[in-house]
Amino acid sequence: MSDTVLVTGATGLAGANICALLAARGDRVRALARPGADTGPLVALGVEVVAGDITDAGDVERAVAGAEAAIHCAALLGGASQDRAEFEAVNAAGTRHVLDAAGSHGLRRVVAMSTGTFFDTTGGGDREDAPVSADPGSDPYTLTKMAAFEDAMARAAAGQDVVTAHPGAIYGPSPVVSNALGRTSFNRVLLAALRGRLTRYLRFPLSWVLAEDVARGCLLALDRGVAGERYMLDGRPEDLTTTAGGCNRICELAGVAHRVDELDPVGHPELADTFGPTLMAIAERTATDPEPREPATKTRRRLGYAPVALDDGLRVTLRWLESIGRLP
Repeated sequence: MSDTVLVTGATGLAGANICALLAARGDRVRALARPGADTGPLVALGVEVVAGDITDAGDVERAVAGAEAAIHCAALLGGASQDRAEFEAVNAAGTRHVLDAAGSHGLRRVVAMSTGTFFDTTGGGDREDAPVSADPGSDPYTLTKMAAFEDAMARAAAGQDVVTAHPGAIYGPSPVVSNALGRTSFNRVLLAALRGRLTRYLRFPLSWVLAEDVARGCLLALDRGVAGERYMLDGRPEDLTTTAGGCNRICELAGVAHRVDELDPVGHPELADTFGPTLMAIAERTATDPEPREPATKTRRRLGYAPVALDDGLRVTLRWLESIGRLP
């Protein structure tokens, strides 16, 4: 008999792709979604929608009841404006609610989506084993995601079956089109470049990863992962580039002449008004570190994770943007 898997953040780019893959392989899929969210595409996939909010422990408890496992994707992302209280409520407390309910209902596993912005990778070795940075920055996104990660790892150490997944810059098609081009989405950045509306972007190394690859990685973590481990769901290391690099590549593939220039973050604090504290912190931290990212070897070895090439993912994204009427 198939599992019932709860997905939070199910209308988001990663969450919607996770729902699609779970449904395609025959699992029963349940989504926690806020009232009024665009859940029609999920219902069309056969997903059971439970109305509620990740910030409400009672709503989360209702959604978890009767499930066998959960993939927790709900989060506020690092935009230009970040209210610390809102990020605490969603990213930190929301994760706590999921893990509390999973423990009380005996879920076999929780895969908690996180980020890689707070790890210290200067010591070498597998990035999956890098320590949490002693100076992760002060932006609400990084701090609240780090708190959620540390909570998950503490519970794993105490015996709860929790693994974490840390994707790169997610882009690509989604079953829920209305949320796939939101203001914090890299799809929106790519589309702005294709339309000639984006002229400059902060320079920092970025691992572009197709949303379906992230979803596939989360399912692999659910099925093959080991409690307490983290998995880095990046794109291919040889495809590591900047935001402008990814934008210029999709423009080239589309036959668009427009190109995006790089912005040096050093000495330009006013750029935080445009790009926000999270991206500024990443750009400043990596400005003098041109070394290519090492492969996430444990993720590939343990899970068999194998992301597509960047060009292939961008071609898929171009066809999708055309199919939804965003490009001529």
